Amino acid sequence: MYEERKFSFSTVFVSFLLGGLVGAGVALLLAPQSGRETRERLRETTDQMRERARLAAEEARLRLVSAKEELEEKAYDLKSQVTEKAQELKEELKEKTEEYVTKGKGLLEEKTSALKEAIEAGKEAMEKEKERLLSKIKKEEGEASA
Repeated sequence: MYEERKFSFSTVFVSFLLGGLVGAGVALLLAPQSGRETRERLRETTDQMRERARLAAEEARLRLVSAKEELEEKAYDLKSQVTEKAQELKEELKEKTEEYVTKGKGLLEEKTSALKEAIEAGKEAMEKEKERLLSKIKKEEGEASA
């Protein structure tokens, strides 16, 4: 019931003890009994309150142990989920990296091949131009000597 009103356990426990003590004190003061009877009833009431307090403390301890176990279990589950997700992300990253490396190698090979072809075409064009210029020079030398 105190959980619905959001009272802490310690507030309820202290209220319970104070209410019991006040009630016991009022009952003793208003009771028409002898001193011996009053002391005996006071001792009985104190023993009852002590037993109630012990039971309440034991109940609180059991609740704390239960809450601790639940939290430990949830923490373990969360840790497992995080570890699993991290492993999945690691694998995904590894796959993507391999995919990009493969694509990069293919692109590099393609560009290297195109560059080699361009160099070869340049060499061939240079040779043709060299031959054309040499034949032109020989032709001009032949006309100049004649």
